Amino acid sequence: MISSDSDLTHVKIVRSQQYFNKLSLFFYDALLYGVISKYAWGCSIARLDAHYRKHISANHLEVGVGTGFLLNRAPLVPTARLALMDLSAECLAKTLPKVARYRPETYVQNILEPVKHAVAPFDSISINYVLHCVPGSLDRKSIALTHLAALLAPGGRLFGTTVLSEGVRKNLLARPFMWLMNALGVFNNRQDNARALENYLRAHFKVVEFSVEGATAIFAVEARST
Repeated sequence: MISSDSDLTHVKIVRSQQYFNKLSLFFYDALLYGVISKYAWGCSIARLDAHYRKHISANHLEVGVGTGFLLNRAPLVPTARLALMDLSAECLAKTLPKVARYRPETYVQNILEPVKHAVAPFDSISINYVLHCVPGSLDRKSIALTHLAALLAPGGRLFGTTVLSEGVRKNLLARPFMWLMNALGVFNNRQDNARALENYLRAHFKVVEFSVEGATAIFAVEARST
């Protein structure tokens, strides 16, 4: 029996995480970046690469690493400090070999909880295609962004993308695929919309960039000066 909202959230997190395994990660890049991102979510690899080039720094934390596909393409200098943060040990293990040249720090973390690790601040933090997998409404799950902002150095930037469901135009590929991902529990974004996300960002951060392309929200923010 599920006795509380926190218990239900935990169940949904466990359910979502089970799909990030060795088999699914083997096909992940080809499916997500080769087909789904461009043709369903309306956001091409070129657009995602440009977002990284614009906002990434030489002191960077990657959150929700997937397979490290975009990070491995990002223009990091050889001496960059790089850290990886994910709840999935499988994703961390898949990503590490691709970026081993940077000798990355690794952190296992549930981003719905305050960061439990003592970590030196970062000049950039990315969270790409992660929030739509996190349980809860955008008002509730966006607390993850506030938790991550605590790791930003002064003037640092938090940037990323997420797939929206409400209030966006879904094409013939997006509709069934988004329904399937939510039915399986990989996604938890049925009520996610641009207004809720933008309102949260403007209430808690200085918004540097916010746009919606297809079903994808693209954003970059900085912590407000105190």
